Parts: sequence; structure tokens; C-alpha cells
Amino acid sequence: MVKKTRKKQSKPKIAPTRKKASSNLKQYSVWIIVFILLLAFGMGAYWYITHALVRPHVVTPLNEKSVVSTDVLMQKMKKMLEDEKLRQSSLPPLPESNLSKQQPTVIPAIEPRVFEENSSQPLVVLEENSSKKQELSEVHEYQQSLKESGEKAKPHDVVRKKYPSGTTPKLAIIIDDVSFPWQARMMKEIPYKVTPAFFPPTKGHPETVRLSHEFPFAMVHLPLEAKYYSRPEEDTLNTTDSIEVIEKRIKRIKGWFPHIVYYNNHTGGYFTADYGAMDRLIKVMKDHNLSFVDSRTIGNSKAPQVAKKYNMFLYSRDIFLDNSLEKTAIQKQLKEAVSKAKKHGYAIAIGHPHKNTLEVLRDSKALLEGVEMVYLKEL
Repeated sequence: MVKKTRKKQSKPKIAPTRKKASSNLKQYSVWIIVFILLLAFGMGAYWYITHALVRPHVVTPLNEKSVVSTDVLMQKMKKMLEDEKLRQSSLPPLPESNLSKQQPTVIPAIEPRVFEENSSQPLVVLEENSSKKQELSEVHEYQQSLKESGEKAKPHDVVRKKYPSGTTPKLAIIIDDVSFPWQARMMKEIPYKVTPAFFPPTKGHPETVRLSHEFPFAMVHLPLEAKYYSRPEEDTLNTTDSIEVIEKRIKRIKGWFPHIVYYNNHTGGYFTADYGAMDRLIKVMKDHNLSFVDSRTIGNSKAPQVAKKYNMFLYSRDIFLDNSLEKTAIQKQLKEAVSKAKKHGYAIAIGHPHKNTLEVLRDSKALLEGVEMVYLKEL
């Protein structure tokens, strides 16, 4: 009996407790899962309300702001165009043609993009690829003059300024025919002083006035009647022009370039060799406080005699840099210009805005050792 009783008492009553704890744990887990799901649902709903529903209302003000900014920009652009029209209208009009002997061959107006550095167009921008066929304006005229007269190239017979012994020789380089933005850009890459000479504005090169203000010193390249050149500029001055016609032309040009004092001739083989024509021109230029620089496109220029008559000092070209557009030939001419500067105290070289010429000048600073590079006004 005792054994049976012990067996009954040895069985603990813990199974119901464990079952109850397990049941409670399952309930808690369910509630936790439900809570997590509700929390996730609530967060999802909050995100949806704040982003999906609210955002469309935020976009509208941004778009309105963008529209307002565009309107302001358009108004500024219109004002800039109006200001530019007013500025253009304030400039003197393009002069009427005064060519009494012959009408020039007018080159049709071409879009500015034609004159970019990599342009393949054959005319107007004279590049090295077409050098065998093209006329080189002053260079061409001077070379033809020498062939006809049999003269040899020699220093121009003019009175030179005297510099004290020991003064560093000076060299002024002028680049004629500057007309287009790409030429101005390339000139700015030259690491020393070089003077651009700008054509008066025409339909073929309308930006010369604006470009002239991009340089600290510039000149006007004045078209005069040629002897050996078949493409004269519009309104080129001729030997038959009266002093009234010449003065009208000079006053118009001075109106475009009020900041420029020095003028050199574009071509001018006929004009500069005619004493009467030069007398009228130099007189007008003196009356307007302008200075003439002789590009010396012909051997028998009357500029020295006329300048002496009016007691005006005359600067004249010593060297053309680009008789040939081969780079080695241009370098040779540049060395000759340095030699003349050292011999006479100063020298004036003239080149043209051909790509090869400007690249040689950009890369040839070492060839200029021993001379000071100056603007013409500093001679």
C-alpha cells in the first residue's frame, strides 16, 4: 500500500501550467504581429498621404516659378536687343559709295560662321591652302610694283627717329585686314604686343568697330585706289576724289572709330603714287588730328614728300612678313624685321591675318630676342 501511495504522490502537476504559458505566449505573439502590421500599415498610409497626395500641390508653385523665371529671362533678352538696336542707330550710317572711276566687285554677304578658323571656303578669308591662287592685297601689289619697275627691296627713304645710343631696338608689328572674330581670337594668343588694323565696316565685315574695342591699341586700315589689285573694298578712295569727298569719308570713319588716331593704307598703289591725291588726304587727316602710316605698296609713294610739306612725321613699313604663306618663309621675314630694328633703332613689319602668319607670331617669341615689342604709338 505504501508503494502505491508514493507512486501517486511522485507525479508533479506541472503539465497544465506549461500549456497555459505556451498559450499565453502564442497570444502575445499574435498581438505583437498584429501591432507590427498595424504600425507598418500606418507608416505606409502616412507616407502615401504626405508624398503621393501632398506632392502634386507642391509641384504647381515650382512650375509657376519656372514660368516666371522664363518670362524674366525673355524680358532681359528683349531689352538687350533693344539696347543694341539703339546703339547701332546712334552710329553714323554706312557711307554712300564715292567710287567715281569704277565700281568695286562686291563680295556677297556671307554668314559669320563661314569665317571660322576651320572654314573651307575659298574666298574672303585668305588661308594657306589657297595661297597659290589668291591675291595678297598689299603684298601682291608691292611685288607687282617691283616687277614692273625693276626695283629691289630697300629701306624706305624717309626720315627716321633717332634713339639715344644703348636704347633697346623696338619692333612694331601691324596685322592688316583684320575683319572677323576668329582673327581677333588668334591675335590675342600672341604673347606680346601686336597691332590690328581694322577695315571700316561694310556688309562683308560688319563687326570691325566692335572688335576694335577688344584691343588696347588698334589702327584703321584705309582702302585707297590700287594699281595691281582687282578686289577693291567698298568706298575705296580714288585719285580723282575731291577734298570734299575725302573729308566726308574720313569723318564717317572717324565717327565709327573715334578712339583710333593712326591710319595705314590698304593697297593704294595708284593713290599713294599720286601727289595731288596724297596732298588732299594728308591735309584732311591733319585737320582731324589723324596720322598716316605708309604701308609702302609701291616704290614711288609720295607720302614722304607730302608729310614733309605738312610737317607731319611719317612712319613707313620696313618688312612684309607674309610675302609667302609658308611658315619657314614667314619666320625668315620676322628675323629680317628684327635685324632692321637693330640696325635702325626701330622697324615696322606688316603681316595679314592668315592662319599661318598668326601661328608663326604666336610661336616665335624666341626669335624676337634683343628687341622690344611695342605698339606703333610707342615708337
